[in-house]
Amino acid sequence: MTGLVLWILLVWVVLLSIGWVIYRLQGQRMTWAHYILPCVVVLGGAVIVMISVDIGGWNGIGYALIGVSLMTSGLLTLITTIIVNVVMRRRRRD
Repeated sequence: MTGLVLWILLVWVVLLSIGWVIYRLQGQRMTWAHYILPCVVVLGGAVIVMISVDIGGWNGIGYALIGVSLMTSGLLTLITTIIVNVVMRRRRRD
């Protein structure tokens, strides 16, 4: 279980790093790509979970856990992106 939590945090850090690189390349402003990337990861995790249902057995459970961890890290990234966007908008207003 510890490995699964570490995997979620690792993927979350990688996604945030990719988002930071996109932010720097776009001239330090939030774009649509910041919201698309986490959604694609969540969809990818959902596809893995659906495939794991067809596999079945213990292997299917393993793949399902990987899919759920991808979905969790994608949702964490999306929530983090939304919070960053709200904070940046409030700082611009003040």
